[in-house]
Amino acid sequence: MTYPTGIESRRDRILESAARTFAAQGYQAASLREIARDAGCALTLVDHHFGTKARLLHAVVEGHHENCRRRMAPLRAANEAAVPLTLPHFVARWVDYEFDLQDTPEGRQYLRLMLRLTADNAVDPDVRRGVNCAQSVVTDGLRRARPELPASVLRLGWQLASAALYSVLIAATEHDPAAPALSDAALRAQAAAFVVGGLEAAWSAAPA
Repeated sequence: MTYPTGIESRRDRILESAARTFAAQGYQAASLREIARDAGCALTLVDHHFGTKARLLHAVVEGHHENCRRRMAPLRAANEAAVPLTLPHFVARWVDYEFDLQDTPEGRQYLRLMLRLTADNAVDPDVRRGVNCAQSVVTDGLRRARPELPASVLRLGWQLASAALYSVLIAATEHDPAAPALSDAALRAQAAAFVVGGLEAAWSAAPA
């Protein structure tokens, strides 16, 4: 692989290698030496730019957050423009966003990294809680769709709905060739119906 030259490109190269390594191995198992080797640079250069593995992870997460905020701007704008915003319409837009993201190499890596870090107890709890920048946009969409629900119930809705949707996305990437294949549109519609049904069931059982 040929990399561009320059200080910024070297830093970006390290970040890309770190994201791949953290996503594949988790935070604890990943080593700065391995990340440097993957990036094609000296370990001292990784130390110069980031100092510690924790600071490198923070930089990786921040970089993904910047990209995520940019990508999610249309979904946020659609939420704010829709009056009223119904739960099925919001969930359908969110499902489309996540499926479109999953269709890109960057998106697939982000999904792997996010799922790996949120389940990694070696990662700082604040990093784990904030690694998925979609949470604020989705929670706001749920609030607009169901404004009568308290914040605690909406947060539970996010936890359940995101777990369900990301499970569907993972299953879609690991499709069994022997099983009947669904079209992309059918898979998206099925995922949206699954999320909406789960939310309605959970909310109906929540204490008033």
